[in-house]
Amino acid sequence: MLRVLLVFALLSAPALARATDLRLVAPAGFVDDPFVKSLAESRVLAAVGLNVSLRQVANDAEAMAALKKNEADIGVFTLNETDRRALKASGAEATLLNRPFLFGSAQEVFLMQDSFLGAAAAADAGRSGLFPLKIWSHSLSYLLTRAPVRTEAAFDRLRFAPATDGAAMMKAHADALETRLDAKTMEMAKTTGEKLFLTVGQPTTGLLAAAPSFWMQAREIEKNALRTAAEQARATANAELMAREQAFRRLPNIEVNRLDPEARTTLAMRGGEGMSREQTSKEQMNKEMDLWHKAEVEVHGGGAAVPAAPRPKMATNSPVLFVTDRDDEGGPDYRTRFGARRLDPFTYSCAYLGAPARHSGEPRLPAAPKKLTTGLDDCARLIVKKTREAGLSKILVVIHGFNIPFDGLVWRALQLGSDLDYKGAIVGWSWPSEGSAFSYAYDEDSNLWSEPHLLDLVGAIAEAGPELQLDFVAHSMGGRMLLQMLRELALSHSNIRIGAAVFAAPDVAQDVFREQIRTAKKIGDIRTLYASEYDRAILISESWHRAPRAGSGGDNILVAGGVESVDTRLSGHSYVFDEPKAIQDFSKIVNRETAAPERGLPEREKAGAPYWVIEP
Repeated sequence: MLRVLLVFALLSAPALARATDLRLVAPAGFVDDPFVKSLAESRVLAAVGLNVSLRQVANDAEAMAALKKNEADIGVFTLNETDRRALKASGAEATLLNRPFLFGSAQEVFLMQDSFLGAAAAADAGRSGLFPLKIWSHSLSYLLTRAPVRTEAAFDRLRFAPATDGAAMMKAHADALETRLDAKTMEMAKTTGEKLFLTVGQPTTGLLAAAPSFWMQAREIEKNALRTAAEQARATANAELMAREQAFRRLPNIEVNRLDPEARTTLAMRGGEGMSREQTSKEQMNKEMDLWHKAEVEVHGGGAAVPAAPRPKMATNSPVLFVTDRDDEGGPDYRTRFGARRLDPFTYSCAYLGAPARHSGEPRLPAAPKKLTTGLDDCARLIVKKTREAGLSKILVVIHGFNIPFDGLVWRALQLGSDLDYKGAIVGWSWPSEGSAFSYAYDEDSNLWSEPHLLDLVGAIAEAGPELQLDFVAHSMGGRMLLQMLRELALSHSNIRIGAAVFAAPDVAQDVFREQIRTAKKIGDIRTLYASEYDRAILISESWHRAPRAGSGGDNILVAGGVESVDTRLSGHSYVFDEPKAIQDFSKIVNRETAAPERGLPEREKAGAPYWVIEP
């Protein structure tokens, strides 16, 4: 729904007074790609004054070079090229998207691209220095054979027609044809009287990336338009591939062929150009495929409905506010108001968002005022004033994680104001995350840059309202900020009233978390860590860092002194806020200030130390 509203807003908004050329570079083989065509003709981009000019180059390498030299703003190339250049040291998840014969249909290719494996591959591509924006299926090859092909031996006996010459196959010079199911092949399949067997071959994954100089200077409204246009282009490209495949499957003389599992794995390993033996080993290949099925299939099977917890009668609703150290771009609404630049000097900006009714459903973003409250002391006084006016004595500070644009934090704060039944005010802290799934390194730097600003804000709130208790919940990469802040407060022997500190799916190295919590445990009453082995974003981070994170669950659950660890066994990355069982447990922590043994969770043990479990 949010995406539909954004598209409508962009299309109905007047174009910028001064149009800007958006320089798109593409290899020769991409010019007719439906993804590129859709992007070049995007009305969403035109609505914000971005006129796409397409330049054709010879190959992938030239497209990448043009971006790195700032000769283009955005460009497309194949993920295979990025594999050879930037991902050679990566695990199998960086190449599974392009392996031959692993897939049973185009739909299965799209599903894997949408999974954590697709995000991991694109995130790794960011190490090349570019900003990856979207992956999609540039093409998908199939085999047409005269006889069923189930085993590797049967595959090796095939006599392939030269190139895509269907006529040669029909003249009995060959018994197999590699094809992209174009119109010529469709006509051949229709006219032949023979039965043919269709095997899904190899996808070629395309990558849309931006030049860093362009992306970091673009306004938020332009970035949002580009993300929307890229998603629309991907849907167009996928729909065309799916239509071709379905048309072939409907032909009466076509039967779908499926290789046996052993042949699939062995043939897929043959496609590992440029990868080391370890990375193309059968064990590693099967491990990554099993992980994908586990995370993408098993956990989405659904479970029994969770009975709703009794809802307390609240004397008042929670006032919800935000504070940010992002740059104010002056956009007309909260989706485009704040960017991701780290300014020096920076300004604290804040505003009151409202007090949503309890359990009022999908939050709606309020209108953004033309003039916001600014400055550290004024923002602290605004927060304390709204808390006291509501007759409340607590404040929950919400710290977002990686890949969250400003409006994502506002939406989450309002959602918690509605769903959490918190007996206090809710304040969202928004640091300058790029809001892109592929800007991990930039967000890591922003996280470090912003932590002292949050520390000063907490101090100012405590000074303006010394009687108020401060609770904290930090999600994902935001856990680093909370952990460091608590450590600094403990080292300074601060007397700030801190109640609960909740780490929701923390993207923090386990050894770093264990070391810092030793000091951080000296401040605050309750410290809780939520983890899950089905968390896709944490799985990506594990791949990136080559080690489990504090938010890793299952066998990798972190058990450490000073924090109560809860293995949720839930899927997604925002399960603490979205899954009923998790949010009920979270609510007990911040509302009743109860430890894990008192919340009715099953207890388990690891290395002689307890942890607790939330079953799906």
